[in-house]
Amino acid sequence: MTKLLSFLGIAQKAGKLTLGFTATAQAAKGGKLSLVLLATDTAWHTKEKVERLCRTYQIRWYCLAKREELGRALGKETLAVVGVLAPEMAQAIEEQLLTARME
Repeated sequence: MTKLLSFLGIAQKAGKLTLGFTATAQAAKGGKLSLVLLATDTAWHTKEKVERLCRTYQIRWYCLAKREELGRALGKETLAVVGVLAPEMAQAIEEQLLTARME
């Protein structure tokens, strides 16, 4: 998981992420979003909004880490929703998630 969170930090520096629900929703509506990452301890109403957004725009989403861990990896105090803009980065993240689940 540490490797994946470090990768997210690199993706953020490259400008390939959206941080927070509002920015992620705007990217989805603009057709720019490839993947959504959600904190495991996200409030239920936010989780429902993200799931609805992802179904509407046919975007894959995953629960990843706690809000504090996700936020720390991206230079914030806490963070519940992260959008991945670049398709190649989304694919790399999904591959890392699959590898982590098999370990």
